[in-house]
Amino acid sequence: MSNKIMILIVLAVILLVMPGCNLPSESGQATEPNQGQAVPVETQAAALVETLFAQTALANAETTSLAAQATDTPEFTFTPSFTPSATFTLTPSKPMVRVSVATNCRSGPTTQYALLGVLQVGESAEVVGRSVLTDTMIIKLPSKPEVTCWLWAQNASVSGDISGLPIVSIPYTPTPVASVNVVYSATQYCLGLYRFKFQITNNGATTWESDRVSVTDQNTSITRTVSWDDFPYYSAACDSKTDLNLEAGEVGFTTSDGFALDPTGHDITATILVCSQNGLAGTCLEKTVSFTP
Repeated sequence: MSNKIMILIVLAVILLVMPGCNLPSESGQATEPNQGQAVPVETQAAALVETLFAQTALANAETTSLAAQATDTPEFTFTPSFTPSATFTLTPSKPMVRVSVATNCRSGPTTQYALLGVLQVGESAEVVGRSVLTDTMIIKLPSKPEVTCWLWAQNASVSGDISGLPIVSIPYTPTPVASVNVVYSATQYCLGLYRFKFQITNNGATTWESDRVSVTDQNTSITRTVSWDDFPYYSAACDSKTDLNLEAGEVGFTTSDGFALDPTGHDITATILVCSQNGLAGTCLEKTVSFTP
């Protein structure tokens, strides 16, 4: 109930009490305004009190109604909608192989097949196939990923599962492979001339019968070329030695023609041709090396 209504009720009570406090006039009657028959004060006060109580009840009813409306108002809770996050699928790692020593990788599982590359120590290669031979596997060459070759597994260690890889059929045994490796060995001064000695390694199955050595001194632009039906060279004591041929797996030497000027410190380019028949005939292979003596 508000303070204003309380004040009105108190005033009404005072009005009810006041008539009893009126003193009589000298004629023994109370004086009244000359305006016809007056309504008794008690009646007016009672009516006022009744009105005040009615207004109070109405105000209380309105307050109760508002409170009920406030209580009955439903509450809504906002629930944000979430978009499902993307689902990621783990891709199984590819099986990889490493070797403890540099290992040849060939077109087949034996040395009868062509040498396609070498897996070096520290390199990792992807394993793409298995063999019925447990000592070999098929890999991608790290230096040439488009090339697949057969790796000897004796010095290899594999990480990952290779059990699900396909088994690759062994290729047909190839015809004898022609392969050779040439490196500069030494410069020899014999018989008043400087000659270059080269080491030749026959890595294939072909026997080499003849060779040609062509050497260019890049500093003087002088070229010397010589052909042999064998593989001659000089020892440290300038003794002449000769290999008639270089069979499969054999390591031999050949020698250039002589230069009058000392080539020490010069840039030298040499091209060595080896052939399977005398007179530089038959199957031939050529290798070029550059060096500074």
